[in-house]
Amino acid sequence: MAELGAVEIAELTKDLDAAKKMIFQSQYASERKDRGTATILALFLYDRIWLGDLGLGIVKLITLGLCGIWGIIDIFTAGSRCDEYNRRKAQEIIGALTVS
Repeated sequence: MAELGAVEIAELTKDLDAAKKMIFQSQYASERKDRGTATILALFLYDRIWLGDLGLGIVKLITLGLCGIWGIIDIFTAGSRCDEYNRRKAQEIIGALTVS
């Protein structure tokens, strides 16, 4: 899945007024994760913990990435998991702003 772009963000925030859009932008900017950082952290088996998947992250660290196999796979999938995390965060922020 591709990175969360400006068009997708505009579609998510179309029903918000200007003040709530500014709140969304500032909160999303502070909570989003970077794909490159996720990939680098995957080299050190720490990407899953950083992306909020604590249980699997601890298992990955304890097993040393299942003797490296899981670690290698995660190097290539860290970017897409980062995109999923960012989409989930954007939707959570939008949900909180539309409720209030």
